[in-house]
Amino acid sequence: MNWHGRLGDGTTSVFSDPVHFAGGSNDRHTPIQVHGPTNVNYLSSITAIMAGESHSFALKSDGTVWAWGWNAMGQLGDGTFADSYLPVQVSGLYSITALGGRGYHSLALRSDGTVWAWGMNSFGQLGDGSALSTSVPVQVVGLTGAISVTSGYQHSLAMLAGHTLVAWGNNGHGQLGDGSFAVSYSPMPVKGLTNVSQFSAGWDHNLALRSDGTVWAWGDNFWGELGQGFSSTVGISVPVQVAGLSNMIEVSGGDFHSAALRSDGTVWTWGGNFNGQLGNGTDVEQTTPVPVLGLTNIVAIAARDHHDLALKADGTLWAWGWNINGQLGDNTTFDRNVPVQVLFPFTTFTPTAWLHLPLIRQ
Repeated sequence: MNWHGRLGDGTTSVFSDPVHFAGGSNDRHTPIQVHGPTNVNYLSSITAIMAGESHSFALKSDGTVWAWGWNAMGQLGDGTFADSYLPVQVSGLYSITALGGRGYHSLALRSDGTVWAWGMNSFGQLGDGSALSTSVPVQVVGLTGAISVTSGYQHSLAMLAGHTLVAWGNNGHGQLGDGSFAVSYSPMPVKGLTNVSQFSAGWDHNLALRSDGTVWAWGDNFWGELGQGFSSTVGISVPVQVAGLSNMIEVSGGDFHSAALRSDGTVWTWGGNFNGQLGNGTDVEQTTPVPVLGLTNIVAIAARDHHDLALKADGTLWAWGWNINGQLGDNTTFDRNVPVQVLFPFTTFTPTAWLHLPLIRQ
């Protein structure tokens, strides 16, 4: 989808069916390159990428951050609230090493262990102690020694050097993991989790991978995205272990579903499945993990809104789920409940490059 110029090619889409965002005039059904600032050449020297709900941003090797797309909440961080169909530089950021984003706000980790945030802040998801949105980065208060960041729709998380987690923002589904359902405008420790090796935020839920290969989840469970064998209208406010998963090496939270990669190269999914995003050949909700059909030798995964991506060791990219705007990259707009190969017009990704992209690893 190229709503508000989120593809960064200098164009934006008008939709023949604006209610369902179908028939976008400048949607792309196979991958294209993001153009450079002022439409000169292409964005280059990129070491990390991230996508929010309707904007995208990228980290360059010089430690600067560039963003494009919708900007009504200031999520591009350039000091304005104007959309940009091409990359613009996020103001005042330097020495950035990692990015996080999902909803209408953005996060950046600086090499000194501080975390910076910008965009929507209605539930304190920027962590600056206020509920005021901002179009320039502000520092998350009281947070030092961070080594990784991620964010959900209206909440944010960081991993500390001791491999524990802190979270802040909206907590209506227990997504902060502190045992309560109270909003927090500054970081709060996630209860009961130690030895975290990797973590990921979905829309209103989170996943954490521990060093022993087990997976833990908390937050919204309306579609069974916590993997407990049931769905519930009330979220779970402390981490619980996902049943039946061992020897896992990566987790990724989608909007209403979850995914995990096992050391044997297989992918497992659970939760909402209304667009086939579980990749198991059905459109039926699953409250415990099921294997994605036909995938082997996978080295990295990404669960997004209602679709997923997986990279094979041979450098090919595979996708499944919602495809109304061509987000599966197979040159169609048909949903897929089993993986299809993304059709690149040039060269495929390499595993080495993929593993440095937080868009995929969160």
